[in-house]
Amino acid sequence: MANTAFVGLATSLSTKFYMRNFYQKNKNAGIAGTRSEFSNTELCLADGIALRRAVKRIGASDYAEEKGEDIRNSVLAFIETHNNALSSTSASEDSSLTRYSKQLKSLAKTHSDELDKIGITVNADGSMTSRESLFKTASLSKFKSLFSQESDFMQRSSSLAKRISRRSEDVDLSEKRRKLDAQKSSGTQPGASGANAILPAFAIPQADATAMTGIGGSVDISL
Repeated sequence: MANTAFVGLATSLSTKFYMRNFYQKNKNAGIAGTRSEFSNTELCLADGIALRRAVKRIGASDYAEEKGEDIRNSVLAFIETHNNALSSTSASEDSSLTRYSKQLKSLAKTHSDELDKIGITVNADGSMTSRESLFKTASLSKFKSLFSQESDFMQRSSSLAKRISRRSEDVDLSEKRRKLDAQKSSGTQPGASGANAILPAFAIPQADATAMTGIGGSVDISL
């Protein structure tokens, strides 16, 4: 399936296209196979930002002009983004983020009946799964009712996404500060490794270092 579309061409936008768009700040965080490369805090931040973009994009859908397949694929990407945010926040050690995870789960449960009518199952853990047969045939008017920007589901999703991204940013900055402070207190230079990682207990000025080699001058050592 093509990943780009042009006006006038019968080309649909894939779910992967929307995922790349939602995760444009950190594309690899939106790929299942590369999420393990990031810390949980980094994932929370990427997922929060992506969820905000997903809600904004889907809420702005023009159901009169856009192809039904494009709308469905954007919703599939939203489901994946929601599941990612639910997973990362639930695994966080930050109490605020775990609270937001519970709220995401509760939100999905509250709208489970509406989601079920368009082929989206809300699982016990709050994650969502699409049922292809119904998802592809459900009326777009039902999608519009649930995913328009005025709907309770989208407004509450937007609010939670903002809270997750803002709190994750604060936690990320705090972790980076603690790491930097630890490096400073231990004498470890950020980015250094091996023999260069630890600052020596004594520093020899360059001129004195040259003198100690015996090159270009005499060495007078008194014991």
